[in-house]
Amino acid sequence: MGKKRDDLIGRTGSITRSITVVDATECEDGTVDVRIQDSMGNEYSTELDDDISLD
Repeated sequence: MGKKRDDLIGRTGSITRSITVVDATECEDGTVDVRIQDSMGNEYSTELDDDISLD
């Protein structure tokens, strides 16, 4: 087993991936829930906000 890297635990960063919106629903409160698939093949739900940039 490899050496544990405690110096990396708790560090923050960002990941840039291409996404495709596969479903979207506008909620009664005005928020938009989107189902997305990323360039790695992962699919998940999130809220459309300033963290997501669409072309």
